[in-house]
Amino acid sequence: MRKGILVGLYAGVISGAAGIAAAYLLGAVTGLWFSQLNWISIAVASIITNIAGAMIFVKWFQKTARPSLYYVLLTGGVTLLSSLNVWANPLADKFWVIAQPVHVVVFLLSIWLVPMWLKHGKQTQIPGTPITNEKG
Repeated sequence: MRKGILVGLYAGVISGAAGIAAAYLLGAVTGLWFSQLNWISIAVASIITNIAGAMIFVKWFQKTARPSLYYVLLTGGVTLLSSLNVWANPLADKFWVIAQPVHVVVFLLSIWLVPMWLKHGKQTQIPGTPITNEKG
């Protein structure tokens, strides 16, 4: 569980930094700036969601043979719902122009980093056999 929290924290910090960079880059290009999309809100949301996701991944890794697939589906669903909410209930005019790409950046880094770091060191591969976890 501790490793899940740390991996979620690290993935959250990295994806949050990338999301902040994306928001500022898009803001500079489009001229759209929103007080709700500041570095604190993006970082906190990224860290919290990645810690929660990493803890879920740890449990799935112990109970299923396909934790990465389920993690991608869960994370994609949460990202889609968040994006639909931003589109349906915008906090400001054209808010989605910045928020949607930030969601995608955080999503892509999360589905790459969390499974990679949590699977590392947990599996031993014998040449010629597929990688599996305790459940096969």
